[in-house]
Amino acid sequence: MLADDLLALFRSDVVDTAAPYLWSDTEVWGYMNDAYRMFVRRIGGIPDTSSALTRLVLAPGQPTSAVSPLILRFRSAYLLSDGTELKIVNEAGLPTLTTSDYGQLNTQRRSLLQGKVTHMVTGMDRNAARGLVRWVRIPDRADTVQLSVQRLPLDTVEPGFEFGEIGEEHHEHLMLWMKARAYGKQDAECFDRGRRDEYTQQFNAYCAQAKAEWNRYKSHSMSVAYGGL
Repeated sequence: MLADDLLALFRSDVVDTAAPYLWSDTEVWGYMNDAYRMFVRRIGGIPDTSSALTRLVLAPGQPTSAVSPLILRFRSAYLLSDGTELKIVNEAGLPTLTTSDYGQLNTQRRSLLQGKVTHMVTGMDRNAARGLVRWVRIPDRADTVQLSVQRLPLDTVEPGFEFGEIGEEHHEHLMLWMKARAYGKQDAECFDRGRRDEYTQQFNAYCAQAKAEWNRYKSHSMSVAYGGL
């Protein structure tokens, strides 16, 4: 479904098809974009191992690298040069992170040592450094890190947009959040607390159902071994 079709369907459902509109096109496009991103956020993000934001450049002597704020979760990371998998650790877990060097345990919390990168540290101060990850150790050579992530949509909804990153079965259900936003508009002709809350609950329930279905799809099926004749 094209975004233009969803806009027309929204106007038909809320009976706002003649100008002057209760909700301007600018407002409706904003509601649609928010609904798209909110749906993806609620189901845990879009799996990605191939877009540009999944590759990070390691620069010698640089302790951090910039990452996209669209990333919701880091699933794995490895060095492209030799395939070494990096351990992903949250900033809060660093005090307990140690490495063994010839039998001696060394803390890695504020390691200034340069060498081969072994860990990617996430969860730094989100207000100041949401778009950064830190390396342990500080890289001593140039390399590239390949990520597997869960992320928000790459593109903004606009006329002609196709919702290619989510299944077509979800497209019309984005209207639930669009209606919740529309009826929450602080305007005497638009605001309707009951409808806003109703559509919010319906959207939340649909997202929970979609996430549960996705989790079942991802889960490993039990293998069954059959004996020969």
